[in-house]
Amino acid sequence: MKKAIIKGVLLGFVFALALVIISAVMNQGNTDMTTEMGDPTYPIVSMIVKGKQVNSLHGYAQSMQSAYLRDTLQPVESDRKISVHIDTYGREISEIAFEVRSLEGKRLVESTEVTSYEQESDVITFDITLKDLIENDKEYLLVFLITPEGSTPIRYYTRMVMSDSLHMQEKLGYIVDFHERTFDKEAAAELTKYLESNSEGDNTTFDKVTIHSSFNQVTWGDLKINKMTEPDISIKELTEQTGSFQMEYLAFVKEGKDVNFYRISEYYRVRYTPDRMYLLDYERNMHQIFDEEADVYVNDKIMLGITGDQVSLQESDGGNIFTFVTADKLYSYNVTDNKLARLFSFYENTEQLTDARSAYNKHDIKVLNVDETGNVAFLVYGYMNRGRHEGSVGVAVYGYNSMTNTVEELVYIPYDKSYELLKTEINKLSYLNKSNIYYFMLDGSVYAVDLESESCKTIASGLRENSYHVSDSNKMIVWQEGDDLYASSRLTLMNLNTQAQTTINAGTGEYISVIGFMEEDLIYGLAKKKDIVKNNMGATTFPMYCLKIQSDNGVILKTYQKSNVYVVDSAIEENQLSLSRVVWDEETQSYLPTSDDQIMSTEEVKTGSNVLSYVVTERYETICEIDVKDEIDRKGLKHLTPKEVLFEGNRSISIPEQEHSESHYYVYGKNGIEGIYENPGKAVELAYTLSAVVVDEDGEYIWKRQNRSTRNQIMAITEDEASENRSSLAVCLETVLQYEGISRSVEHLLERGDTILDILASDLTECTILDLSGCSLDAVLYYVNQDIPVLATLEDGNAVLIVGFNELNIVLMDPSTGTLYKKGMNDSTEWLTENGNRFITYVRKE
Repeated sequence: MKKAIIKGVLLGFVFALALVIISAVMNQGNTDMTTEMGDPTYPIVSMIVKGKQVNSLHGYAQSMQSAYLRDTLQPVESDRKISVHIDTYGREISEIAFEVRSLEGKRLVESTEVTSYEQESDVITFDITLKDLIENDKEYLLVFLITPEGSTPIRYYTRMVMSDSLHMQEKLGYIVDFHERTFDKEAAAELTKYLESNSEGDNTTFDKVTIHSSFNQVTWGDLKINKMTEPDISIKELTEQTGSFQMEYLAFVKEGKDVNFYRISEYYRVRYTPDRMYLLDYERNMHQIFDEEADVYVNDKIMLGITGDQVSLQESDGGNIFTFVTADKLYSYNVTDNKLARLFSFYENTEQLTDARSAYNKHDIKVLNVDETGNVAFLVYGYMNRGRHEGSVGVAVYGYNSMTNTVEELVYIPYDKSYELLKTEINKLSYLNKSNIYYFMLDGSVYAVDLESESCKTIASGLRENSYHVSDSNKMIVWQEGDDLYASSRLTLMNLNTQAQTTINAGTGEYISVIGFMEEDLIYGLAKKKDIVKNNMGATTFPMYCLKIQSDNGVILKTYQKSNVYVVDSAIEENQLSLSRVVWDEETQSYLPTSDDQIMSTEEVKTGSNVLSYVVTERYETICEIDVKDEIDRKGLKHLTPKEVLFEGNRSISIPEQEHSESHYYVYGKNGIEGIYENPGKAVELAYTLSAVVVDEDGEYIWKRQNRSTRNQIMAITEDEASENRSSLAVCLETVLQYEGISRSVEHLLERGDTILDILASDLTECTILDLSGCSLDAVLYYVNQDIPVLATLEDGNAVLIVGFNELNIVLMDPSTGTLYKKGMNDSTEWLTENGNRFITYVRKE
């Protein structure tokens, strides 16, 4: 018995020793095949405006599609001088040059090498004088090409505009003064005349403070806030009177031994007048930097602090593993093993946090999958601050192996447009199935990347706005076949997990339209071809006599159909489908609105085992925390920092290029891209609401919120009268064409069914034609202020031209009466609204 015990102990010892040796060998091999992320190496370029350093530019490794790079706008005065500041961070620079180009980058205006500059330590400064080749008040692209010793040129992009009437001294001085006063309640008393404190302001959180917040909230409440870095000022938009600016900086709050760090951004929109400055908009966002080593674990809580809704959490099926992303850092927590791993971040400590290159936040992290063993698949997409892809924009798919505690890049998808645009694409579709195939969408095409073979194929292309929908989980996608949104005879439904595709056909004499998803259930509608109506502006009424709800396995769950009632619009919000309906009226031979209806889903919303919650504290107000399924052993908590797996070559894949014929309009506001539309009217109306701008795919302005003149009239347009053989719409169209130097008759074109858009587009080839139906009168007067007439169609079939305005009236050319007359602004707004606000205008291409 004794010998058996001794033998057992000996065998156990040998086994344990073998495990130690094997583990050491494996770890040694792991060390040889892993590395830490490389430090940032790119310099930062900025400019000096009125004594203030502004517009910090981060470099790009490749040439980019510059029309989409709208982060900064550099003002230039009539002397055409720009003062430049380069922080080299110790890197030797062998060559400096700059280019001036058209906004989309295709036309080169100037290319000049910088031969004279001063260098002190790690800072290079110089002035450039642009050649006399640029026009006043027109935006251009300015590109700096900085070539480090032994490297290729790094590109730095900014827009620029030359003007002596932008009042930069006053605008910059105002925002800097406002910013400084918020840290001193006594000095901040001056700010109360600029604030618009009211019930719209949320005074329960420091995450988002606005112009409508209280004075106490704007001045940090009871927080003992201290700035850690000076604000980095970016100029976003400029007109003679208005300007939009953003400040970004780091701050900290010290409480006893604890120090909490915060990333803070401030947005200002201001208006200059000779008498005083006006604050048009103000928003401050505050996001705590999570410190996993700090005392942030209380019972079953992980305290994340002031974050707002910027935290994402995803858990495994059993809830034993969950990931969370906060302040551009990805963590994974193993509830059972009590292990917290920081899977990804471009900054890892306070020193890197204060390095503007590591902490640059033009990227996002998205978790694709978490399994019960602790393995995590995730994306890092946007601008790559450091490491293998430094200075590139793209999508990196990573895998975390919990057994080896390593992170490995699986594929990299390069992208040559902006981070903001890439973010909108990733938010449309991003899904990894169980076969390790990653699905995503770019420029109206759906792609599938096999992570094992590193190959890519196109699943669908040419998808237009509203012609496809993706379920909230991203598992299901459906798209209409064909180019015409209102003339599709079939849908393709695809389960991305199983890769199975199902075709759904319309009946004979019918078209089909996709409405969307509720959970994984598809909703689509059917309309009879004979019921579809198209007006002379090209707008289509698609009356669906029947809606169907179909499960992901093809079972029809519900059919919605009412006699002589048609659905023309819908909206899905959580578990409710709201329906806008019409009825056919024989007397008027048209569709008339009737009462709305709703369809409710009875499926319960599932909640996870680990959830985000928000609690109110006395000093920090609303903070975010994670409610963990089990209590956390603080003393036994293990902190892991995975290393990156090395591999030979690169894992970049090329995406098959697809053509898209539809134009897109981009709305840029204080949050970057606020929306992308094929319909310019939707883009302009959103920009009007948000005080934003609309640009086209070449970066040219379609609309911008600015103060218009008190009065303007297009004097070249005079009265003209309709006749029996010439409708008022024909007169309006001919007048517009004649104003642009084209003489032709259009009545026969209207009679054969050509739309207003068709007629104008065929002749005004150097213009972009805009259907602004649904926009307000106040919004479309922007074009009249630019000496561009606006055509409005009326319910009775007539049309008028808006050709002028003053503070109290608009000026109309009305062919039905043959007169040019004034109509009160309020009366006109009401009258045009009653007629559907159906406007057509155009912009001249640069």
